[in-house]
Amino acid sequence: MTTDDGQRLRLALRLAGVTQVRAARVLNARQTQLSAWMALGKGPVDVQERLEAAFGFRTDALVEPCPRRGGNVLCHGYKARGTSFCAACVMLLPGRLTRAFEGDARPPRCVSCGRSEADQVRLRPARMLTGGVRVPLGAVGGGAAVICTQCRNAHRHQLHRCPNCDGWMRAGRDRCHRCAQ
Repeated sequence: MTTDDGQRLRLALRLAGVTQVRAARVLNARQTQLSAWMALGKGPVDVQERLEAAFGFRTDALVEPCPRRGGNVLCHGYKARGTSFCAACVMLLPGRLTRAFEGDARPPRCVSCGRSEADQVRLRPARMLTGGVRVPLGAVGGGAAVICTQCRNAHRHQLHRCPNCDGWMRAGRDRCHRCAQ
Protein backbone atom coordinates (compact mmCIF):
# COMPACT_ATOMS: atom_id res chain seq x y z
CA MET A 1 0.00 0.00 0.00
CA THR A 2 1.33 3.46 -0.92
CA THR A 3 0.33 6.77 0.65
CA ASP A 4 -1.88 7.46 -2.39
CA ASP A 5 -3.61 4.10 -1.89
CA GLY A 6 -4.12 5.06 1.75
CA GLN A 7 -5.75 8.37 0.78
CA ARG A 8 -8.03 6.59 -1.70
CA LEU A 9 -8.97 3.94 0.86
CA ARG A 10 -9.68 6.54 3.57
CA LEU A 11 -12.05 8.44 1.26
CA ALA A 12 -13.69 5.22 0.03
CA LEU A 13 -14.34 4.09 3.62
CA ARG A 14 -15.92 7.45 4.41
CA LEU A 15 -18.11 7.36 1.29
CA ALA A 16 -19.15 3.76 2.02
CA GLY A 17 -20.18 4.79 5.54
CA VAL A 18 -17.61 2.58 7.27
CA THR A 19 -15.88 3.93 10.36
CA GLN A 20 -12.18 3.30 10.86
CA VAL A 21 -13.01 1.46 14.09
CA ARG A 22 -15.21 -1.07 12.24
CA ALA A 23 -12.61 -1.43 9.50
CA ALA A 24 -9.88 -2.03 12.08
CA ARG A 25 -11.94 -4.78 13.74
CA VAL A 26 -12.13 -6.64 10.41
CA LEU A 27 -8.34 -6.45 10.16
CA ASN A 28 -7.78 -7.44 13.81
CA ALA A 29 -5.95 -4.18 14.38
CA ARG A 30 -6.39 -1.01 16.42
CA GLN A 31 -7.96 2.05 14.84
CA THR A 32 -4.73 3.99 15.34
CA GLN A 33 -2.82 1.27 13.46
CA LEU A 34 -5.20 1.42 10.50
CA SER A 35 -5.03 5.21 10.45
CA ALA A 36 -1.21 5.08 10.48
CA TRP A 37 -1.18 2.46 7.71
CA MET A 38 -3.32 4.69 5.49
CA ALA A 39 -1.37 7.87 6.30
CA LEU A 40 2.09 6.37 5.90
CA GLY A 41 1.35 3.84 3.18
CA LYS A 42 2.54 0.91 5.26
CA GLY A 43 0.97 -2.20 6.73
CA PRO A 44 -0.24 -5.47 5.24
CA VAL A 45 -0.36 -5.70 1.45
CA ASP A 46 -3.95 -6.93 1.32
CA VAL A 47 -5.60 -4.26 3.52
CA GLN A 48 -7.66 -2.75 0.71
CA GLU A 49 -8.82 -6.10 -0.67
CA ARG A 50 -9.86 -7.39 2.76
CA LEU A 51 -11.86 -4.24 3.55
CA GLU A 52 -13.54 -4.19 0.15
CA ALA A 53 -14.57 -7.83 0.55
CA ALA A 54 -15.80 -7.35 4.13
CA PHE A 55 -17.92 -4.25 3.47
CA GLY A 56 -18.93 -4.85 -0.16
CA PHE A 57 -17.58 -1.75 -1.88
CA ARG A 58 -15.04 -1.10 -4.63
CA THR A 59 -12.63 1.78 -4.08
CA ASP A 60 -12.35 2.46 -7.81
CA ALA A 61 -16.14 2.77 -8.08
CA LEU A 62 -16.30 5.39 -5.30
CA VAL A 63 -13.10 7.41 -5.76
CA GLU A 64 -11.28 9.05 -8.67
CA PRO A 65 -8.32 11.48 -8.97
CA CYS A 66 -8.94 15.18 -8.35
CA PRO A 67 -8.10 17.34 -11.41
CA ARG A 68 -6.56 20.19 -9.34
CA ARG A 69 -3.82 18.08 -7.73
CA GLY A 70 -0.96 20.48 -8.51
CA GLY A 71 -2.81 23.78 -8.17
CA ASN A 72 -3.85 23.55 -4.52
CA VAL A 73 -1.44 22.86 -1.67
CA LEU A 74 -4.24 21.32 0.41
CA CYS A 75 -5.65 19.06 -2.33
CA HIS A 76 -6.46 15.54 -1.14
CA GLY A 77 -5.56 14.15 -4.55
CA TYR A 78 -8.76 12.10 -4.73
CA LYS A 79 -12.45 12.99 -4.79
CA ALA A 80 -15.78 11.21 -4.69
CA ARG A 81 -16.80 9.92 -8.12
CA GLY A 82 -19.37 12.25 -9.67
CA THR A 83 -18.16 15.43 -7.92
CA SER A 84 -16.12 18.14 -9.60
CA PHE A 85 -13.32 18.47 -7.04
CA CYS A 86 -12.19 17.22 -3.63
CA ALA A 87 -13.30 19.11 -0.52
CA ALA A 88 -10.04 21.08 -0.28
CA CYS A 89 -10.26 22.31 -3.88
CA VAL A 90 -13.90 23.32 -3.44
CA MET A 91 -12.93 25.35 -0.36
CA LEU A 92 -10.20 27.24 -2.21
CA LEU A 93 -11.95 29.93 -4.21
CA PRO A 94 -10.17 31.47 -7.22
CA GLY A 95 -8.06 34.49 -6.36
CA ARG A 96 -7.34 33.49 -2.77
CA LEU A 97 -3.84 33.00 -1.44
CA THR A 98 -2.15 29.64 -1.74
CA ARG A 99 0.87 30.64 0.33
CA ALA A 100 1.20 31.88 3.88
CA PHE A 101 3.08 35.08 2.97
CA GLU A 102 3.57 37.51 0.14
CA GLY A 103 6.65 39.21 1.52
CA ASP A 104 7.81 39.94 5.05
CA ALA A 105 5.55 42.98 5.61
CA ARG A 106 2.29 41.01 5.49
CA PRO A 107 0.90 39.15 8.48
CA PRO A 108 0.47 35.35 8.34
CA ARG A 109 -2.59 34.26 6.34
CA CYS A 110 -4.53 31.03 6.10
CA VAL A 111 -3.30 28.96 3.14
CA SER A 112 -6.89 28.03 2.29
CA CYS A 113 -9.11 31.10 2.76
CA GLY A 114 -6.52 33.88 2.99
CA ARG A 115 -7.82 35.33 6.27
CA SER A 116 -5.43 36.67 8.92
CA GLU A 117 -5.70 37.22 12.66
CA ALA A 118 -7.12 40.67 11.87
CA ASP A 119 -10.20 38.82 10.56
CA GLN A 120 -10.75 37.31 14.03
CA VAL A 121 -9.60 33.79 13.16
CA ARG A 122 -7.14 31.62 15.05
CA LEU A 123 -4.18 30.58 12.94
CA ARG A 124 -2.10 27.48 13.61
CA PRO A 125 0.74 25.75 11.78
CA ALA A 126 -0.46 23.69 8.82
CA ARG A 127 1.16 20.35 9.68
CA MET A 128 -0.36 18.67 6.62
CA LEU A 129 1.96 20.83 4.49
CA THR A 130 5.10 20.10 6.50
CA GLY A 131 4.84 16.32 6.32
CA GLY A 132 3.43 16.11 9.85
CA VAL A 133 6.41 17.86 11.43
CA ARG A 134 5.43 19.89 14.48
CA VAL A 135 6.20 23.58 14.10
CA PRO A 136 6.45 25.71 17.26
CA LEU A 137 3.81 28.43 17.51
CA GLY A 138 6.57 31.04 17.68
CA ALA A 139 7.70 30.04 14.19
CA VAL A 140 4.34 30.98 12.68
CA GLY A 141 5.56 34.53 12.12
CA GLY A 142 8.71 33.26 10.44
CA GLY A 143 7.08 32.18 7.17
CA ALA A 144 5.63 28.82 8.20
CA ALA A 145 2.43 27.81 6.40
CA VAL A 146 -0.60 28.42 8.62
CA ILE A 147 -4.27 27.49 8.44
CA CYS A 148 -7.27 28.85 10.33
CA THR A 149 -9.21 26.53 12.61
CA GLN A 150 -12.33 26.57 10.44
CA CYS A 151 -10.45 25.57 7.26
CA ARG A 152 -8.42 22.99 9.19
CA ASN A 153 -11.56 21.28 10.48
CA ALA A 154 -13.20 21.42 7.05
CA HIS A 155 -10.08 19.90 5.49
CA ARG A 156 -9.84 17.13 8.12
CA HIS A 157 -13.49 16.16 7.72
CA GLN A 158 -13.58 16.79 3.95
CA LEU A 159 -16.47 19.24 4.15
CA HIS A 160 -17.90 21.15 1.19
CA ARG A 161 -19.51 24.61 1.04
CA CYS A 162 -23.32 24.74 0.90
CA PRO A 163 -24.48 26.41 -2.35
CA ASN A 164 -27.42 28.10 -0.58
CA CYS A 165 -25.92 29.70 2.52
CA ASP A 166 -22.11 29.22 2.22
CA GLY A 167 -22.15 27.06 5.36
CA TRP A 168 -20.36 23.71 5.72
CA MET A 169 -21.86 20.40 4.60
CA ARG A 170 -20.67 16.80 4.55
CA ALA A 171 -19.46 15.16 1.35
CA GLY A 172 -22.24 13.56 -0.67
CA ARG A 173 -24.91 16.07 0.42
CA ASP A 174 -26.46 18.76 -1.76
CA ARG A 175 -27.05 21.27 1.09
CA CYS A 176 -26.12 21.80 4.74
CA HIS A 177 -28.19 20.77 7.76
CA ARG A 178 -29.55 24.31 8.19
CA CYS A 179 -30.88 24.50 4.62
CA ALA A 180 -32.33 20.98 4.76
CA GLN A 181 -34.95 22.00 7.32
